[in-house]
Order: sequence, then C-alpha cells, then structure tokens
Amino acid sequence: MHNKKLLVAALLLPGAAIIAVFIAMMASMVRYSFSPGGVSVIGEGFTFDNYWKFLSSWFYWSYLFGSLRISLYCTFISAVIGYSIAYAMYRSGPRTQLIFGAILIIQLFTAYVIRTYAIMLLIGKNGIINKTLLGLNIIQQPMRLLFTETGVAIGLVMVSIPFMVFPILASLKNISPNVEMASASLGATPMRIFWTVTFSLSLPGVAAGVVIVYLFELTSYIVPGLLGGGYADMIANFIYNKAMRSFDYTFASAAAVITLVLSGIVVLSLNKLFDRLTRHERA
Repeated sequence: MHNKKLLVAALLLPGAAIIAVFIAMMASMVRYSFSPGGVSVIGEGFTFDNYWKFLSSWFYWSYLFGSLRISLYCTFISAVIGYSIAYAMYRSGPRTQLIFGAILIIQLFTAYVIRTYAIMLLIGKNGIINKTLLGLNIIQQPMRLLFTETGVAIGLVMVSIPFMVFPILASLKNISPNVEMASASLGATPMRIFWTVTFSLSLPGVAAGVVIVYLFELTSYIVPGLLGGGYADMIANFIYNKAMRSFDYTFASAAAVITLVLSGIVVLSLNKLFDRLTRHERA
C-alpha cells in the first residue's frame, strides 16, 4: 500500500511541477501589472496606473475588442466547417476516416510558421485564390487579402480546424446508432433525426471545440503577425510589442491580465450557453 502511494505521488509529481510553474508565472505577471514602471523599469510599490492607462484609452480597448470580435466570428466559422468535416468523417468508412484524420494530424503537427507561410502563398496577390477567381472571370483584378483582417481571419480558421474537428468527432462517435434507428422507426425524417438527436447529443464536443478554438485564436500571435503585417494586429501582438519592443513590462503585464480576465468571462459565458442548450435538448 505504501509503495502504491509512492508510485501515485511519483506519477503526479511532473504534472504538479508544471502547474506550480504556471501558477508562479501568472503570479509574477499579476505582481508586475501592479508595479510602477516605464521603459525597461519595474519599480517597487503598488499602483493601479497601468490598469488605468489601459482602461481609460479607447485606443487600447480597440485592440482587445477587435481581437474578441475576430476570435468570436472565426470560432463560429470554424465550428460550422469543423462540424461538417467531423460529420462527414463520422458517416464515412474506416479508410476515409483514416485519410481525413491523417490530413488533419499532419496539418496539426506541421510547424506553425510553415502553415502560416503556406496560407500567405494561398491568399497573396498571385495566390491560388486570386488566380482561380481571375481565371473564372469572377474578379477583374486581384483582391487584397494579405495584410488585411480578412486574411487574418482566413488564416485563423484554417489553422484551428483540427482543434474543432477532433472533439466533435469524438462526441459523434459516442452516440449509439440505436438512438438514431429508434428515431427513424418512430417516423422522424433524416433532418429531424440530425437536429434533435445527432446534433443535440454532440453538443458537448461542439462546446469543447468552441472553447479550445476561441482561446487559441484570441491568443494567436504568428497568424496576425504574418498575415496582418502590422495592419491587422491582435491583442497578443500588442502585448508582445509593448513587452519586447517598447520594454514596458508593467503595462504589458496589465494588458495581459485584462485580456485573461475578459477571455475567462467569455469562456464562462460560452460554457453556460452550451450547458443551457444541452439541458434544453435533453428535456
């Protein structure tokens, strides 16, 4: 019994160490956010000046609200596309599922910078999208997608799709085929079966995917940095620039804490929304 406890403690130790380091980092960031400072200076004492500087300026709020807005509508688009892919995989045979799964895993584990650079080539002036639309005579001149919010949104959706597909697919696979068969035997149409049975029972997977993708997109730095080119920066780019270029560590910490708190509120709101939807569907 004693050896079993030691084994459990040994297994839990790495995770506990990681959690302790994370808590220490967050505590340091919060402490710095309440410290007086300036360029390359972290002073002693306690002050709300950094928070007041951020909260009293619409210029700084525009970065935060703009990031929240982009993340929310990109998450919605990712949910629609991700659910479509997950549902197609769910209805497909093992070989098709393997092919789709391999493609998504390859995309997921391809270096972030490489994926983003590939998207740059896709949406650039001479990219596939513009060449295709020009070839079909849909447009007369190349559209400006790169270094715009539209380009950033396309990049965020494309790189986040695997994070949406896999939770939804796992939730779909947990649905017993007998439930759908029972609904069909009672005269329900395929569309009604989908909305009242399949979709409602897969809501936990949708909720997980939405939360993961939202946080991923809100905190994204490379995609808006490369595809936005300074014209469509998000809050992570703003915080990085304040910390690593302006060396205003205390203000950057305050901006990060505000972002963390506001994103936490949005996540809690999303969880409550999906919880209500799930309980409503079950009722």
